[in-house]
Amino acid sequence: MTDRILCVDPDEGTRADTVETIRSELGAFDHSIETAATLGDAEAALTKETAAIITEYTLPDGTGFDLINTARERCPDAGCILYTETDPDTIDTDELRGSITEYVGKGSVFGAERLVELLRTTIEARTQNTYPVPQNEAERIAALRSYDLDDEELLSSLDRITDLAATHFDVDQASINIISEHSQEFLACHGGAEDWETMDREDSICTFTILEDDDVMTVEDVTEDPRFESRSDSLLELGIRSYMGANLVTSAGLVIGPLCIYDDEPRSFSPADEAYLRDLASVAMDLIELRARVDASQALEGSHR
Repeated sequence: MTDRILCVDPDEGTRADTVETIRSELGAFDHSIETAATLGDAEAALTKETAAIITEYTLPDGTGFDLINTARERCPDAGCILYTETDPDTIDTDELRGSITEYVGKGSVFGAERLVELLRTTIEARTQNTYPVPQNEAERIAALRSYDLDDEELLSSLDRITDLAATHFDVDQASINIISEHSQEFLACHGGAEDWETMDREDSICTFTILEDDDVMTVEDVTEDPRFESRSDSLLELGIRSYMGANLVTSAGLVIGPLCIYDDEPRSFSPADEAYLRDLASVAMDLIELRARVDASQALEGSHR
């Protein structure tokens, strides 16, 4: 597969210089370079094959952040590099909290060198992963491993939470899933989801859910969402046409997976729906952390005997 690199800059000369730098330094990679001068043209050029986006912050019809926000939906695993003359202190980086974005100053001594380094890393990572990975992935995995998720009493309690979710939303299937390094495992299930087996992370909807800033992701119709275009048939076979997932967030702010509901028909979800599922996910996480505290207390008592 040829990686598509999108270079966005309103200045024609600067844009040409950036493209020439990329072509001269990344000759070993199978890639094509496309350019755009405006936000509108750049958004029109985005596809699921877009591997990396290099954009100036100030564009004639918007900002580089506007482009990156659009890219989150159309090509969520694309690396985004803000290659700009704009002073970083004047940019509200909270707009992109949690996104995979790098800042490179055009005027810096090693700006072009740093740009190429980041671009090379982005393309190499894309050849290894076909799904997006959170910036705090290592810490997230460490948190996941710290919990005893085989405790039968805990699993029974989590099963009841999926029952509550399925009943409230009148769906046949609900589950609590954990996202490990390369797979999605079903921790607790309701209905047909009880028969589901561990799946590759690249085939999972939930690997996108754990990236959500507000910890809830909704998909009204998987057949209409470009992120799931290549896997929509397999999702439909599982009875998943619409989806809502709410993240289980640890006390340290790390996501170990989501609580999900699935419907076999297209469906929209209201803010109240999202709030309810988020509350249930919080209860599930509380139960997991309570079990961990009990285990730690019992271990400490045993060591003093």
